[in-house]
Amino acid sequence: MAERERLVVASREFTTDGGPLTLNILASADGSPSFGYQFLDQNGDVTESLETYGADSLQALLFCITAAGDYLQRFVPSASFADLGETALLTTDLSVSGEWRAQVSLPAILPT
Repeated sequence: MAERERLVVASREFTTDGGPLTLNILASADGSPSFGYQFLDQNGDVTESLETYGADSLQALLFCITAAGDYLQRFVPSASFADLGETALLTTDLSVSGEWRAQVSLPAILPT
């Protein structure tokens, strides 16, 4: 799919040991159940990208967000969102056999 046919539908900024990193989630303009992600460095250069597909657009979006979380967990472990010390993205739960599961971990910020 050509880049001009894609629309950024979500974005998140991370801090890393190597500098700022931006995640863009891209939707297909043709209505197919697919989403893509791009990681951009501080110069706006794409450092990693992937396209995901699903049975419907919600499944494709979940796969896309999880694939982005898995990438950061494995290849950019210093990535942190909003100074939380973690990405706060879904990641694949590898403890289960025979099914795909994703999980998210977010620090609780409780009112004082």
